[in-house]
Amino acid sequence: MLRYIATIIVFAAATLISPAISATQKVTFYTETYPPFQAIDAQGDFVGFAIDILQATQAYLNFDIDIQMQPWSRAYRNAKKHPNTFIFSIGRTDKRLAYFKWVSDFYTVQDAIYKRTTRTDINILSTKDVHNYSLALSRDDVSFDRLNIDPNHTNVYIVGNQATAVKMLNFGRIDLNYNNQIGFREAVQALGINQDEFTPAYIISQMSLGLATHKDTNSELYNQMLQAFDTIKQNGEFDHIVAKWFPESIDTSINLGVETNTNKISRKWAAK
Repeated sequence: MLRYIATIIVFAAATLISPAISATQKVTFYTETYPPFQAIDAQGDFVGFAIDILQATQAYLNFDIDIQMQPWSRAYRNAKKHPNTFIFSIGRTDKRLAYFKWVSDFYTVQDAIYKRTTRTDINILSTKDVHNYSLALSRDDVSFDRLNIDPNHTNVYIVGNQATAVKMLNFGRIDLNYNNQIGFREAVQALGINQDEFTPAYIISQMSLGLATHKDTNSELYNQMLQAFDTIKQNGEFDHIVAKWFPESIDTSINLGVETNTNKISRKWAAK
């Protein structure tokens, strides 16, 4: 198990150390809490699908993966600002590829616009229709690109994370929530809300989540990460992790209920 070691009340540092190498260079990997892809459990351990993927790659790297878990906006801006850093689990869009080099996909998700099931008055036929309703979005979230909506739009409420957005949707403070089917389901379950309380109002195209790095990251570091991913995909480790976390493929027309017309936190990893 990997456990974080807290230092002085607020902050902790974190490193994932490969048993095959000595602790040398640490490379920062920015992320947010977003289960089931990455989170910290009650015991203080890093857990999640993306966490397992990075653990698998560590054995093939000559640097230590230093996880910095922050609010998404801070993580995104730090990764965008600092070369030789990485960010996960980030949605891949053309706009983001202007700032980042893509390393590898983790998983393909189905994005959707969710509403309360009782809101039969909401009718969305295109992403442009979404602009007519209130919704909560995380700052610097991929949703701004995919909905082509300005953060300063009068119907947009900026929140810290998706859990807050789902709470607002549940209490009727907003009309809609943008999320993917896996993240939305996880947030609803974590809040103890009945899944039947919500339904997709509109289905967005699928999107890749994965690992990216600053566009000016040095080629040696970038290529080493690429090779590590190639290795775990070729030797079966990647597929094994996918099967562990997502044993069944999701039929979006059934599981999504598709309508037919429709404060910085750091943690330290240590191999044990």
